[in-house]
Amino acid sequence: MAKLTLILQSSASNQKRSLDALTFAKNAIKQGHEITCLFFYRQAVDHAVAQTPAENEKLIQQWSDFKNQSGIPLVVCHTVAERIGIDEFHPSFEATGLTALSKAIATSDRTLQF
Repeated sequence: MAKLTLILQSSASNQKRSLDALTFAKNAIKQGHEITCLFFYRQAVDHAVAQTPAENEKLIQQWSDFKNQSGIPLVVCHTVAERIGIDEFHPSFEATGLTALSKAIATSDRTLQF
């Protein structure tokens, strides 16, 4: 089976796109694929804000549950987050740089963007 890197670029306010990525990730694992990295980039860094807006609480909880069940870290680009003023992150997310994404892409068979 394939090793996959998933990159989310859409804001948490675009819940459909985020849920599409989450559903894809769950189905990929069920089919035996390995997800090496779930990277939240560009507008998607807003998934990781420490104080989740009320309209996104259920979505972020679903991502947190996925992380807890799968053991796959939810990685957010700290550089982009800093640029838009996010300095505290939700406990389910870990902040890192593009180096982590580059390494994940290098070890993956496929990279998909949402």
